[in-house]
Amino acid sequence: VKFIEADIMNLSKIHDGKYDIVFTSEGVLGWLPDLNVWANTIRSLLKDNGYLYVFDSHPFFLSFDESKLDKEVFEIKYPYFSKIPSVDSSIGGYACEPKDGVKSYFWMHTVSDIINSLTRAGLHIEYFNEHAENFYNSGNMQASSSKKGLYAYSCNRDKYPMSFSLKASAYPAK
Repeated sequence: VKFIEADIMNLSKIHDGKYDIVFTSEGVLGWLPDLNVWANTIRSLLKDNGYLYVFDSHPFFLSFDESKLDKEVFEIKYPYFSKIPSVDSSIGGYACEPKDGVKSYFWMHTVSDIINSLTRAGLHIEYFNEHAENFYNSGNMQASSSKKGLYAYSCNRDKYPMSFSLKASAYPAK
């Protein structure tokens, strides 16, 4: 395993390796301003028989006011179709200790934004799955008894997706 730390928006300019698998993990997509650059970079990194695997929060879940979900109040706080990033003066939470005095941007990408960027880059979607659990506790959630490391609201057995997974394979180069 080789880990490369780099800005995905510039990675193809500094690295030209080819890989069997590219993994995009929890909480990544919303920090990316341009999914087309992300998808094209992934395609450039994949061998012709390689694939991408993504597990991230579902964009529909991300549109809700997270402070009200445990009370079964489904209020849209972040517009699903907005192309204007949310700007905050702090960062942190599930991935690091909170830090104030910074400027952070979070982009809402719809499901179609994600899938279309990958297909435009020459990837074939093998599957797209939606899950009622998420990878972090966004407030008053219970740890899943059957899926280690995941969290869910007891009131959300069948109401809305909280995360998704997808697998996309590279079409062979022509």
